[in-house]
Amino acid sequence: MSKKIKIALVCTSVNQFGGKIIHMKNLYKYLNSDDLEVCIFCCSAKSEEMKNFVLGEGVKEEDFILLTRFSKWLVVPFILKLRRLFLDRKIDVVHTFQIQSDIYGGLAARLAGIKYIFSLFESKVIPDNISYAKKMFYRLANIIVKDWFIKTVAVSTGLKNELITTGVRSSERIELIPLGFDIPNEYKNYTWSFDNLHKKKPLIGAVSRLSKEKGIEYFIAAMPLILQKVPDATFIIVGKGPEEEKLKAQVKNINLESKVVFKRWVESIFSILESIDIFVMPSIREGCPTSLLEALALSRPTVAARIEGIIDIIDDGVNGLLVDATDSQVFAYKVTSLCLDPKRAILMGINGYKEVSTKFTREREIMAMRQMYLGPIDRVAEETKE
Repeated sequence: MSKKIKIALVCTSVNQFGGKIIHMKNLYKYLNSDDLEVCIFCCSAKSEEMKNFVLGEGVKEEDFILLTRFSKWLVVPFILKLRRLFLDRKIDVVHTFQIQSDIYGGLAARLAGIKYIFSLFESKVIPDNISYAKKMFYRLANIIVKDWFIKTVAVSTGLKNELITTGVRSSERIELIPLGFDIPNEYKNYTWSFDNLHKKKPLIGAVSRLSKEKGIEYFIAAMPLILQKVPDATFIIVGKGPEEEKLKAQVKNINLESKVVFKRWVESIFSILESIDIFVMPSIREGCPTSLLEALALSRPTVAARIEGIIDIIDDGVNGLLVDATDSQVFAYKVTSLCLDPKRAILMGINGYKEVSTKFTREREIMAMRQMYLGPIDRVAEETKE
């Protein structure tokens, strides 16, 4: 291959400092190589904060193209602007993130004459928190653009099934590529003591955005029941979001303020996970949850919701426990069963580490992405030679 292939990662709606933008940043970091050159196009309501965050994470300023949120309100001019940027930068491959980016980025790529267009979904295909009119616009526009995508990446089996059942993609155009994760060297094959777990004084914790779909309210509802069996247990909730005040009020209403710590921000998620003895994830909905992978990377015994996205990672009874998180009685029972049986809990944590360190590696994800991009390009190159 004589020249670098230029790849544009495109997300036209990214307003949170997590999820999509972190995934894009990681792809930028690990895909950039002797034969691939990556840049990021994104549109955000938090322009300056987003720029500072991304540049602070190691993305070069010249590789980060930030478009204002207001510019996309004029749909046609916005698409034409994207087209011009693709042409100016001589982009070879466009890779969009989620349905809105599919439409804007897909149309702009097509108008720019770009043949290699890909997509990725790591959260709900058609968001719930948008108007009916917008949902209809996405569905109708998708009919036009969906066959332009050579492949669409789903990060979990659940999202793959959702793409098919909603008619957004056909099964043969979907590539299942789980999120990749790097275990820090200092935690590889580390032997954990879990002293507090053995003393029946476990710290039980959740790490997530404090939003409705994360189900933290169910964790809080289970706390009094857990304390009936494990009275010296304490709890920590790490994260921030729109439900924060409501969740704090819920804790206050059940008189557990002395038992529960809320922590909005931490320098290192691993330093917090080190202190947690039992990790919980009571989510209603997940794609491929990074915080779960991080907890398993530190061999944390885990109780998680039996939902799509999580069941791709947790094998019930082997490397964690699955539960209907909305049932506080059952949720509490599963958590206390690990608290009262440290040997079993620790074994599950060890199995969780093995799962993450073999099946969810960054190397596997990047290799799969490279093959997806370069396969069609190499085939065309070979056909041209013939």
